[in-house]
Amino acid sequence: MLNSITQGARGIAQSSSQGLSTVGQKYAPIADSIQSYVKEKAGLNMQALADAGYGLPAVGPKYEAAKKAGTAQLFDLGAPVRAKVMFSLKCSTQEAATADPDMPSSIRERVKGMVDVFWSDLTVFTEQMFEDQKLQSIGKLADTVDELGAIGKDTAPMMLSPRWWRAFCLYRIKPFDRSIFGQIKDPVFWSFTILSLFTGYGIRIWFFAFVLMLIVTGCPADEFQLVSYILGFKGSQFISSGIIQACIAAVRYYMCVHPGGTHTCDVDGPGAREDIVSGLSDFLGSCILTWVAFFFLPCSGRSAGSRVVGEATPAAGASGGEQQAGCFGNKTYDLSKGGRLTGLLGWDITAFLLSCCFAYFLMYVDSAHLRPGGEKTTSTNFAAILDDVWKWQGHTAIFWARVFYAMLCFPFMVFLIPGLNSILTHTTATGYNRNGACVPCMLHPMPEDKNK
Repeated sequence: MLNSITQGARGIAQSSSQGLSTVGQKYAPIADSIQSYVKEKAGLNMQALADAGYGLPAVGPKYEAAKKAGTAQLFDLGAPVRAKVMFSLKCSTQEAATADPDMPSSIRERVKGMVDVFWSDLTVFTEQMFEDQKLQSIGKLADTVDELGAIGKDTAPMMLSPRWWRAFCLYRIKPFDRSIFGQIKDPVFWSFTILSLFTGYGIRIWFFAFVLMLIVTGCPADEFQLVSYILGFKGSQFISSGIIQACIAAVRYYMCVHPGGTHTCDVDGPGAREDIVSGLSDFLGSCILTWVAFFFLPCSGRSAGSRVVGEATPAAGASGGEQQAGCFGNKTYDLSKGGRLTGLLGWDITAFLLSCCFAYFLMYVDSAHLRPGGEKTTSTNFAAILDDVWKWQGHTAIFWARVFYAMLCFPFMVFLIPGLNSILTHTTATGYNRNGACVPCMLHPMPEDKNK
């Protein structure tokens, strides 16, 4: 019985094998056609994959180079999409900002123009951020605080040498790894802050002149640091010579007016006792130092490239602006450095000239006795007005001209908003490490929460 079953199974198997063989022979041409088609297409794809790096050993320089090239191309593929998204957002912003039907057409066009200008700056800033991220992803940029802090270690200055003091001061003033919350814990930072706000005897001017010298001796100076210097200098002027001086003037006016209609404002009034040299040094220095720093901008470099690994720092003129021969340690002279700051400095010189006219007007009023209820009005001349400069009237006029000039510096405060200054000035935030090298800003990572 068992033998008969076994023989039957063998017969069925042989019949099936013969049937499959017949079917295979029947469909063999189709299979060959499909195989050749797949082989042809796969050959094209395999060639592309081979060019991309497939088939290479998982270690070695060729594999690493192919991997970095692929990562870089991945960032480049997103550029058209980013451009379309930014354009769409710009149009939406313009429509939302001008959606008021009662808005005059002149104002509507002005708003659209402002959005265009800001969006151009924002687009440049965004592309710079993506370029930095791409270089960081392919290993060409240092991406840790320790790596950035170690830049310049091989040429670290000797203890207590001039370069050591430069590195010490710049790290306390503009550290690359601390925010304002970290800086306020440093007593040296508070000492420098007080010096930057003290207007007496020209101390504020001398302090900022010292800081500018430290920045410029970087050879070349960093573009962001010069921009930040100008904004910080004008911001301190607005606070110290503007807000603080105005408050002091209000208190002095209150104290110098006595009951019964008498006063001693010619002795105790605002600016009456202030040394003329001190007042003029603060007034003139606030304009001169700003423009000295501005003239260094075309010669500046972009030290955000100082974290490039294995490559030379990129030329500072790579932004595509008008370029001429180099200067002060830089290979190029780029007039586009500073972004929108150029127009703002035009406002600064206008404000300074208006302040000079304001001071001359106040001295003319006193010299010609134009104050109501005072002496009889008389004619005056330029020589008589200059004589009043050394009297209390001239001291007071210069005091109020300084306050007037400082108040007109308020637009610079807008550029001090974190993030906005980088967008409008086309610069990347940088700071100084303990070796005196200017590197991109990067905060220390958050410590782990032990309670979790």
